[in-house]
Amino acid sequence: MPVVGKERRVAVAEDRQYDEVLDRETGRTVSLNEFLSDACYGAIVEDKRVALENELVEGRERYVCLDCKKAMVLRSLRTRDKTEDRFYFRHRADDGVCTGRKGLSPAAICARKFDSAKEGAQHKLFKRLVEESLVVDPRFTDTQTEARWKDVDGVRWRQPDVQTGWQGRRVAFEVQLSTTFLHVIAERMSFYRRNAGDLLWLFRDLDPDAFRLAEDDIFYSNNRNAFRVGLDTLARSQQEGRFMLACAWHEPYLEQGVLKERLQREIVGFDELTFDVSSGGVPRAYFYDYDAGLATAIQQQEQDRKAAADACDQALRDDLEKAVLTFSMATDGNGDWQSLRNRFRQRGLSLPEQLYCDGGPFYLLQAAYSAKHGRPVACRLKNLMGLANSLFNLHKNTLWVLSVMLGHFDRGQDLIANGNLEGWKKKRDEYREGWFQGDPAYEPERRHDDLLAFLFPSAADALRRSPGLTERLRRQRVSTRP
Repeated sequence: MPVVGKERRVAVAEDRQYDEVLDRETGRTVSLNEFLSDACYGAIVEDKRVALENELVEGRERYVCLDCKKAMVLRSLRTRDKTEDRFYFRHRADDGVCTGRKGLSPAAICARKFDSAKEGAQHKLFKRLVEESLVVDPRFTDTQTEARWKDVDGVRWRQPDVQTGWQGRRVAFEVQLSTTFLHVIAERMSFYRRNAGDLLWLFRDLDPDAFRLAEDDIFYSNNRNAFRVGLDTLARSQQEGRFMLACAWHEPYLEQGVLKERLQREIVGFDELTFDVSSGGVPRAYFYDYDAGLATAIQQQEQDRKAAADACDQALRDDLEKAVLTFSMATDGNGDWQSLRNRFRQRGLSLPEQLYCDGGPFYLLQAAYSAKHGRPVACRLKNLMGLANSLFNLHKNTLWVLSVMLGHFDRGQDLIANGNLEGWKKKRDEYREGWFQGDPAYEPERRHDDLLAFLFPSAADALRRSPGLTERLRRQRVSTRP
């Protein structure tokens, strides 16, 4: 996956307790470096960190400790200068048996922080802003605050900050103000998805550069979208009679062929949001489809790259064609030719020090370009019949290229317009018989097939065919004609 814009640098933690985990699905031991691969920060968070936690919530413990076989998760620490995030493995729950650590469990610590935040004035303000925004939009029904949402199993339950009905579905709003353990986020995602509900996380602010790890977990797994309510969005909601939210997202774009991203912000309607599940199985809500935008940008980047490469290739084709058409023994091998040779060498194709030399492609090129232009090139012969006779007499290994290219450019009438047609038919029958019999004298020169295929891509397949097989098929067709 390409690195976009100011994507954070990632590394493995230096002082880490676990360097490897057991992959129960494959039976292999996976190192931290191998697990992270060369993925960028956003991909690690979405496709590895959050996706792994969701698997655990669903009861799928794929990566476990080599020693105690308990589930492992991915965590990270940011350097003091905030320039790098360092990832490491740890147990999902530190019970002290394997790691030696003691004290409160992650769930207990999280519960304290979460409960404290929910009692704070800011948290209450956010819930009120959500409620008042929903009230002005008549499409929402049965809005409740801090009410229980029972699980389909009838036993478990959640208590979202605000819940409401929207177009036949229930929607939960959770205000993310404090640091929250990833498993808590994943549990809420899984709960609402399991109960046919949608979940929308609301942030304190919308500055992705200042997001804490818990906010990154939500932002990156939310298709790189974050949402907020405030007095400004409440005013817009009241003005328009529809629930409005502030949204910030990353938007990929190309700048001089380089893939980058910019932060975009806009107040959007709730009815403009998409709720779905990512390829990694993570429920998400977004206004801007980052995945689609990235795919489009990458596709455009590839199209631009291909167009530039095609233009460069065409310039090479044009320049070699010009060199053959204007060929002169007096200038053969001069500086212009050496420069052209070097450009072809960079393209992976070889040209001789001089165009006219033993074993070089001169006569093959002469045959091909003469067929293309309907007249002899790089010689003083007056017509195609004269060139064909010359090649038959002196360079029989070029006759396949001449034959293919005459057919490709539909030059049959140009060939027979001048010269002894009956005499040429005899020669034609002779080299066809040579192809049919596999006579080495008529075998095509194959050392320059790659060059010819590059110069004439639309005829490449025909040029690479076997003359013998082609002649056998031709005779079969003739014999079956009525």
